[in-house]
Amino acid sequence: MNGLVKIVLLFTISVILSSCIFDDDEEEEKWNAEAVCPAEGMNAYGMPNRGTFTDERDGQVYRYTTIGNQVWMAENLRYDAPYSMCSSDTSFIRQYCELIEHECETETCCKESLCRTFGRYYSIIENGEEFGLIDNALADTICPNGWHIPTKEEWEILENAMKVSGETSANVANRMKSADSNYFAVSKLYINESKKRTYEGTDNCSFGILPSGFMFVSGRTLKYEASLLSSSQEMAKSLVTFVVGNETGFWYQNYRDAIRCVMD
Repeated sequence: MNGLVKIVLLFTISVILSSCIFDDDEEEEKWNAEAVCPAEGMNAYGMPNRGTFTDERDGQVYRYTTIGNQVWMAENLRYDAPYSMCSSDTSFIRQYCELIEHECETETCCKESLCRTFGRYYSIIENGEEFGLIDNALADTICPNGWHIPTKEEWEILENAMKVSGETSANVANRMKSADSNYFAVSKLYINESKKRTYEGTDNCSFGILPSGFMFVSGRTLKYEASLLSSSQEMAKSLVTFVVGNETGFWYQNYRDAIRCVMD
């Protein structure tokens, strides 16, 4: 009898251990928007987690969202700073009105609407040149009072907040991008076939990334991804930009880019 009891006990213990191991394997860490960027509640600045604010310089109103310990503008900047431009790319403007803005009857109206939606494109290089050092006085005053152009490190903090261990930059991009497929119709018409796969996301934190692309010196706009400026400069005077397409990553370039300000 004692031998039988020992066998039963050993079998029971082995079943329990196997069950625990199996449960551990099943309990994978999952990203939780409610924990990272809750829509309700107050942030560390004493503001609602999501809302709007007014740029006192020109009266423009922007949405913002709280993600982790950071507060971000949820729209691209539209402030008319030195060397900044709205897109004048006639192809982009025409496609925008054909696919998104159906109320405009003139190209001027289309251009103004596009600029409100996708924001302006900025250079923070001295004298607006393609290559050179950052104009710190300009860079420090482009964003509204109390906000600033994010550093590369601040973009990395955001990127890390938008995923858990084992996930890829594709997960991050999907959670950052607008869920409105209409805005991504423009990017699907881009001439490079490999870029036509850029698609809308789930916008879990109401960050609302759009495929605003970047602007060449010529004024032509590449619009299949979002290229967002940082205040960091590396690699022979090239600015670091945070790119959101179907994945996220960093580029080093000297074109005009959109700006998403982060709160001081």
